[in-house]
Amino acid sequence: MCGELVLRRWLAFSNSVGGTHGKCRSEYVTTSLQVEKPRHVPSISVIFDPPPKSRRGRYLWPILIVTAVILAVVVTAAGQETRAEIEYLEDMRLQATELARDGSTMTDVMAGLRQMGREEFTIGFDLVSEDLEASRAFIADMPPTESLVPVRALFRQAIEAWHAGVTNLREAILLSADHPGEATSVNAVADALAELRAGDLVYAELQREFEEQDVPDPLTPLPNVVLSPAEGGLASLAISYVHAAEASTNGLGLRPGLAVSQIVPDPVWQINVDGEAVIPTTAEVTFSVVITNKGNVASTAATVTLELVGGESPVLDQMEVPALAPDGQTTVAFDPVPVIPDLGYSVIVRVEITEFDLDSDLDDNLLRVEFVVNAP
Repeated sequence: MCGELVLRRWLAFSNSVGGTHGKCRSEYVTTSLQVEKPRHVPSISVIFDPPPKSRRGRYLWPILIVTAVILAVVVTAAGQETRAEIEYLEDMRLQATELARDGSTMTDVMAGLRQMGREEFTIGFDLVSEDLEASRAFIADMPPTESLVPVRALFRQAIEAWHAGVTNLREAILLSADHPGEATSVNAVADALAELRAGDLVYAELQREFEEQDVPDPLTPLPNVVLSPAEGGLASLAISYVHAAEASTNGLGLRPGLAVSQIVPDPVWQINVDGEAVIPTTAEVTFSVVITNKGNVASTAATVTLELVGGESPVLDQMEVPALAPDGQTTVAFDPVPVIPDLGYSVIVRVEITEFDLDSDLDDNLLRVEFVVNAP
């Protein structure tokens, strides 16, 4: 405003002086002032500056990115845990599958005690024990997640009960076989059967745990496992198993088994068409006797007796039998005995077993043969 007032005064002064010079100057100045008159130019900030933004946007995107990364890590970890759980349960199923086969082995072995040898019995129980030891090694390690701890605890209880039952049942049966009439045998067998049944019950609870609890399903369901060899009362089963183990028809016991395998006369007898043993004409006969140890342990020295019945008077003789290893054999030769032609005789050979000895089969300790000496 002040500038405009000064300009007007200056113009008025110039006109009063007059002259062309002044006029031109006035016009020049006016023209210059019109040309140089400033124009209104918009602010640069109005044209180029972006509109103001909210500060919340600056922090929202980083938060979203971090959250997504965390979720991805959590999901990945959860997937790895699930895979680890499934692998653990699959390993448990494989262990249980082997044990299911062992249940059939236990049933077969215990059902065949009366005709079973010690080696066959031992092999069967060894197979079951080896699988149980493998399962014990498996459950010695903790599972990959806490959710499987109850599952592992139940499986461990079942394995330990089965292991104790199998171990004690083996010992009780062999005790019965080695020492017939042992007073503690029945109780020992009954206790072992109770341990096996306890393992069966705990394993059944484990199967229910899979159905009711929030645990990943294995690839296939757990098989049924029952290591108890039979159903029924424990006392009655124990008595029957002890009697079977003590039976002379099996080879379970660690007992010698001396048997009279053969009687060989000299001269040698022949079997006629009637099935009779006939010795050629002779005044005396020498008998040799073959003794075999059919037991599974070495025998002690024993006495073998030969008795010849017939003729004028009976003849009785005895010889010593040395200790024999299992499947060992020896031949004992007796002194010659007199015979009368055209007479019938009976030769009886017996291995003497004292009351303090044990023998796998008392029925094969004696052998009797009827024969005739031909007339001249």
